[in-house]
Amino acid sequence: MVTNGADLGRLRRINELAVIAAVRESGDLRVAQIAERIGLARTSVGEVVRGLVGHGWLEEKVPVAAGRGRPAHRYRFRASAGHVLGLDIGAHNVRAMLADLDGTVLATVHRVSDPAMPRQERLQTIDRAVSDCLRQAKATTEQVWMSVAATTGWVDREGQILMSGSILDWAGVDLAGHLRALLGAPALVENDSRLAALAEHRRGVGQGVRDLVLLQAGRRTGLGILIDGRLHCGFGYVAGDLSMHRALKWEPAIEYLLFCDASPATGPTGDAVADVLVAAAEGHAGALVAVRRYVREMAIAAAAIASIIDPEVIVLGGSMSKHAGLLLPLLSSELDLLCLRTPELRSSSLGADSAALGAVCLALQHLDAAILNEHGGPLGPLRRPEAFSAASDA
Repeated sequence: MVTNGADLGRLRRINELAVIAAVRESGDLRVAQIAERIGLARTSVGEVVRGLVGHGWLEEKVPVAAGRGRPAHRYRFRASAGHVLGLDIGAHNVRAMLADLDGTVLATVHRVSDPAMPRQERLQTIDRAVSDCLRQAKATTEQVWMSVAATTGWVDREGQILMSGSILDWAGVDLAGHLRALLGAPALVENDSRLAALAEHRRGVGQGVRDLVLLQAGRRTGLGILIDGRLHCGFGYVAGDLSMHRALKWEPAIEYLLFCDASPATGPTGDAVADVLVAAAEGHAGALVAVRRYVREMAIAAAAIASIIDPEVIVLGGSMSKHAGLLLPLLSSELDLLCLRTPELRSSSLGADSAALGAVCLALQHLDAAILNEHGGPLGPLRRPEAFSAASDA
């Protein structure tokens, strides 16, 4: 049997990808441990590892002598070679999060905004948050290989804001173009509820779940849907948007909480909605009535999605997830009346960082597809991709 150079190149690449995957999954490993995990001869693995170190994919951990004998060298993925930036842009807040190529968060910056803030001022707030985040991590724009922004509203596949109910002049902003110009790197824009759902699936309470719906409950209201472990955006990119359905009144139902005159016995929190939720948990009759009304409307929206998708899990996200002990039992009771099978209910474990973390997860997914393409010959040096497709496909 004759093996040509192309076959050898493909085989080399397969072995390189297997070594990288083993090291990224398990952390610092010796050559013998890598060989055991991927089922290759130690000498072959040693050759591959040396090549990957030379091309900057792996770095050698300085061995520490412990007892007799020569200490074994350990190798790890060089996650510090580049960074990804995740943004969460809402009507009231802007959050920037910088992570390395393994997804370890290096810096997070939060800035307060206002729904009435003019778009140019909002973009400047985003720019300052990005700059402060990079400064905090002692990183430069050249080290950012990709950015992804989670934003409220309806976003098209090119990253332009088409509509936003909570930010009045946000429609028409080419947010992806703005980020590309700011950082000189590929940029993606996606709906915030979708990216919050992705974060829960990758890093939160939805790990291992195939079909999941996230209810974004708080100042922002929205739905994020994952089917078979992938974000479901729909043909026109509007899957999960219930704003046009007049029979579904979850979004305006926040008024039940805003206009309820109830303060917790333990003292006000400074947040009108949180005050009512705390008062309800303490047994305040009027607050309980308001919360039940709100949950009933949320349940109708959730049941509409659950009846079509039949998800394994529904995750309560957003700022109200902090009050899951009060809300989830009420939501479960309402869904039992509306669903043929009530999905398992869980509360978000990621809190306010969920959308920004989802943005980081999506950026890493696209980068991996670009730098770890399974086709072609052996891997070249690990470096920032010159250009690649950044169409959202999670």
